[in-house]
This record gives sequence, structure tokens and C-alpha cells, in this order.
Amino acid sequence: MYIKREKVIKSHDDWRRQNEVRKLRIIMTVVAVFLGISVAAGVVLALMNVKNTADQMKKRVSAYMTSSVSSADDGLPEYDDSLNLLLVNSSQKIPDDYRPQLTEYGSVQVDARIVPALRRMMEAAEAAGCPLTITSGYVDEQTQNQKFQAEVKRLMTEQKLSRIRAEDKAQATVGEGGYTDSQTGLSVCFTAKGAEKSQFRQTAQYRWLQRYAADYGFILRYPDDPSAADGINSKTKHIGDSSCYRYVGRDNALKMREYSMSLEEYVQYLSSRG
Repeated sequence: MYIKREKVIKSHDDWRRQNEVRKLRIIMTVVAVFLGISVAAGVVLALMNVKNTADQMKKRVSAYMTSSVSSADDGLPEYDDSLNLLLVNSSQKIPDDYRPQLTEYGSVQVDARIVPALRRMMEAAEAAGCPLTITSGYVDEQTQNQKFQAEVKRLMTEQKLSRIRAEDKAQATVGEGGYTDSQTGLSVCFTAKGAEKSQFRQTAQYRWLQRYAADYGFILRYPDDPSAADGINSKTKHIGDSSCYRYVGRDNALKMREYSMSLEEYVQYLSSRG
């Protein structure tokens, strides 16, 4: 009887152990399934986030490229090169019969014919995160002369220059009335918010313009000329200015960018070809 009782007890204990093992296996299976579902859900969410991020980046890049690059059939007006390549500098006066078609754009006046391209370019720059602010546009000859004479007087007083030397230096920074691109209405100068004019070259706005301005028909009017003395452009007698851009028409601007030519060089190049 004792032996049988021991066997029964042992059998009962074995059953309990087996039951606990089964329960443990069930719990482990449930935990494993739960963990598997959690991991799978995490992977799915991660993939969805990656896809959403990729889609957003794709949309941003697409919008950026669409807004930054002008196509030939984008509806921008085209003008004759008698306007596009009008050349005015320190040695070439604006024609007496030239009359810009002035209109207000923002806080300045410009020739109305450049407004469609100018507006398109500024909208594209803003869409690319490089908003541009126009600091100056058309300046009439009388006002320009007043600015020129004021600069001459300042140079004579502060730097003790002779009038001839002061006028020569003022022509390179301000310009005499009738001998600057400001009288054409085809030029505008930009700034970046919070940046001084002298700092414009270091801004994202300047880099954007260097890459895309030609797509809208604009070129840097006074690029630096390393070969010229004192940093003054030998053809215009104007110190390089990274903030002033001039409308020349899209085809001309693209060629000038390709050939790395200033307006003076490009006009001379076309003239040499007959």
C-alpha cells in the first residue's frame, strides 16, 4: 500500500509539473507572438515613416527644381537685344532718346518689361528658402548726379583727394548720372535679411542667384575682375558688386554664364562676330 501511494503521489507531481510546463510554453508562445507582432508593427511604421519622409523630400526637391529652373515655354516675354543688351557704363552714356517704361515694384521703380521675369525669379528664390529683398532699382539721372557729387565731396573732405581722383573713385562706387546701369531700369540690387551689403556674397541668396539667375534672364552686373587694379573692373571702372543684377534676356544670360562673360565682354564678343 505504501508503494502504491508513493507512485500515485509521484504521478500526481509529474502531472503538475507537466501542466506547469505546458502553461509556461503557452505563456512563452503568447509572449513570442506578441513580440513578433510588435516588431512587425514597428518595422511597418518605420517603413511608412521612411516612405513618407522620402515622399516629402521628393516633393520638396520637385517643387524646388520646378520653381528654380525656368523652361523655354514658361510664358516669360522676350525682347529684342536692342533692349536686352543696352550698354551703359562709365565710358558709355545712356542714349538721350532712351525712355524706360517705369512701374512700381515693391519699394522701387523698375522697367515694366522686366517685372514678369523678376517676379518669377523672386518667387522661386523664396520657394527655395532664399528670399530676396530689392534695395534699389531705377534712379533718375538728376538723383544719381546728386549722389555722385555727394560722394565726391566726401572723398575730398575725408580722404583729402583731389577732385579728379575723387571723381574717378566715386565713379567706381556710385557712378555719375547718365553713366550707370541704374538709369536703364533694367537693373536691381538685392539684399538678404539681416546681412550687410558687403556680406551678400556670403549668403545663400547670392549662391542661389549665381546658380539660377540666368534661367530668368538676369546676370551679375559687376563681377569681380581679378586682372584689374584695385579690384576695379577694367571695362566698366566699377568695383565688383555681388548684389546688383541686370536683365539681359534668358538666352543671353545663359550664354554669358556658359562663357563666364560680363555684359561688356559679351557685347564685344557679339560685335566681333559681326
